[in-house]
Amino acid sequence: MRVWKRLGIGLLTTTMLIGGGMASAQQGPAKEADPFQKLGLSAGQRSKLDTAKKDRMTSLSATQQKVMGIRQKLMALVVDKKASDREIDRVVDEWATADKEALKTETKFYKTIRQVLTQEQLTKLSQDGK
Repeated sequence: MRVWKRLGIGLLTTTMLIGGGMASAQQGPAKEADPFQKLGLSAGQRSKLDTAKKDRMTSLSATQQKVMGIRQKLMALVVDKKASDREIDRVVDEWATADKEALKTETKFYKTIRQVLTQEQLTKLSQDGK
């Protein structure tokens, strides 16, 4: 039961990661809306946020590739009757670790936003996001 619960959570997370990547790829060269545009950022703030966004995308892309490989391993084990539950659990644990890395990447990005923006900018950003 525990394995299937983990598998379900992992599949959901991967779907979200892959879906986000596919949505970005489908948009192509068109720029997505910049949530920081109306905040009156200084050049220093803009530079720090741009760097943080690039780091975030690089890290999430690497994690997405890793998760896709782990998912393939898991599917191969699931359809192989000779594979042990222990092997499946090990791969599920790898997947959970990759998901945790993605969450840490997101959290790091949000902490950077919090450090770079003023309280007024943070308030405006949160109100614009509603």
